[in-house]
Amino acid sequence: MRVTRIPYGVELYFPPLRAPAAAASAAAFGAVCLLPSLLAAAALIPRDASDAYGLLALVLLSAFAVPLVAFGVTFLALAVYLMANSLTVQVTAAAIRSRRSVFGCALSPRELRRGEVAAIEPEPAARYRNLLGGEPGYRLIARPGPRAPAGQRVMIVAEDLKGTGKVNEVRRLIESSMRLAPRAGQ
Repeated sequence: MRVTRIPYGVELYFPPLRAPAAAASAAAFGAVCLLPSLLAAAALIPRDASDAYGLLALVLLSAFAVPLVAFGVTFLALAVYLMANSLTVQVTAAAIRSRRSVFGCALSPRELRRGEVAAIEPEPAARYRNLLGGEPGYRLIARPGPRAPAGQRVMIVAEDLKGTGKVNEVRRLIESSMRLAPRAGQ
C-alpha cells in the first residue's frame, strides 16, 4: 500500500501483484481441473460419431470433461484477475472515491459522499485466513448510511491489511481525512 498526500486528503494505492499466493493457488486449482479433462477429451473424442462408442464418448465428455474445463478456465481467469487488479482510493473531507483497475483499465469507479458514510469498518478477508497461524488479513469497508442513495453498496476503501494494528492505523487515517467523529474508545 502506498499513501500519498493530495490536496484536501490522502490517496491510498494498492498495486497489482499484491496477492501472489492467492493467485498461485487459484491457478494451480485451475490447472488441476483443466489438464486432466483436456487429456480425457483428447482420448475420448470419437473419430466417427456414427457408432455406439462415439455416442457414449460424446455423452461422457459432456457430462464430465466439459464442466471440468469450464472450472479450469474460470479459476485461471480468476488467477489473472488476482494478479492484475489494483485499487486506488482518494479520501477527502467531501467524499471517498475508489477505482478498481485491471491491466490499467478502470472497471468500477465509485463515490460515497461524507454525509452518506455511516461507518468505516474492518472485515476479515476470506482469502487470507490461515489455519496455521500468522496475522490475519483484513479489508476496510465504508458502510453507507440512511442518507445514501437507494441501492448503494458497501465500498472497499482498503484491502490486504495484515493485522489489527495496520487496520486501525489506516482506519484512523481515513476517518481523519474525512473529518469523521472518532469512534468510542479511541
